[in-house]
Amino acid sequence: MLKIVSFFLALALLCAALPALGETMTVPDGTATQIVITFTGDCTLGCDPTQRGRDTGFEAYIQKYGYGYPFEKVKQYFEQDDLTVINLEGTFYNYDADLKPNSTYHFRGPTDYVNILTEASIEACSLGNNHMMDYGISGLQSTIQTLEDAGVHWFGTINEGVAEPYTFEKDGVKIGFVSIYISDWWVPGMPTVIKDQIQALKDGGCSLVIACMHGGVEYDTRHDKNQERMADQLIRYGAEIVVGNHPHSIQGVRDVNGICTLWSLGNFSFGGNSSVIISRKKSPNYGNINLNTFLAQFTLSFDQNGRYLGHQLNIIPCHVSGTADCNNYQPVPVTGAEADRVIKAIRDDSYLRKLNPFVEGVGAVQDFMPAAQQ
Repeated sequence: MLKIVSFFLALALLCAALPALGETMTVPDGTATQIVITFTGDCTLGCDPTQRGRDTGFEAYIQKYGYGYPFEKVKQYFEQDDLTVINLEGTFYNYDADLKPNSTYHFRGPTDYVNILTEASIEACSLGNNHMMDYGISGLQSTIQTLEDAGVHWFGTINEGVAEPYTFEKDGVKIGFVSIYISDWWVPGMPTVIKDQIQALKDGGCSLVIACMHGGVEYDTRHDKNQERMADQLIRYGAEIVVGNHPHSIQGVRDVNGICTLWSLGNFSFGGNSSVIISRKKSPNYGNINLNTFLAQFTLSFDQNGRYLGHQLNIIPCHVSGTADCNNYQPVPVTGAEADRVIKAIRDDSYLRKLNPFVEGVGAVQDFMPAAQQ
């Protein structure tokens, strides 16, 4: 009898909790299709030659724990969405040759590390960043071929003749993606390449274009004017969501007139450094612990004609490592005071945006934002 009473009591509590959870997400009038896309920060699935062979290096962890290790703690989010997009900051290449001259770091993992992506349900990679050319054209071509052979989509515009957008489709709704590194952005003619890509995506039936931009001051917790200028231009070209990477620290959110900009998602599974202490002496945050990161999960709504209606952002607070003693290369969701600190760090750089708080077991679900008026 006691077990029966306990069962119905538990059932009643569950039913009472369901409406509260359901109220966090919005289904606007006229919605026929919702698409969930998750973005992460910088993922370096390999290391610099100076770290190769060390017990504390990324490769040692993969050798010991296997391909599934880096994203084991967050895989649940990737498996439940429609598309997971990472910034792949490093190459898949099997040789320590063709190193980019005058570069401090050269990030690569062997080509079999693409299994890290497929085992984690990561379907697409942004390649428009400053480490895609660490091993020259050979490293870039190897990375692209490796991704394609594994069925992982990629997109990016690189100042070496590579200019590839990506179109994702679900239930007849198309979403386009472009990405570019800020130094390439300033190369004469490159903004026009991005502008033409965005227009081509729209002409090809994309209801929404998302731009990934790679720029900002490394390890700064505040975005700068150059990031603003780049994002504003991408928006003028037709992007309605802009996702930023490169600073290695998380930054804020700007959501104005239905157009969302995330300035920086920080690091995620970052094999480029075995420590979580900022060692870059030029950094404004030199010597600080740099654990904060987050998953940016967008629920995108479309009507029966595929017209984009708007988005709802869920911020899922994480740490880049399960320990602050070293980087264990395995991002982990955080709760309680640690989650609140992540949200505060984002809020501190979100001057024009009020952020909803973190809710245990849900995330920090933001208000639904209707699409920009055309």
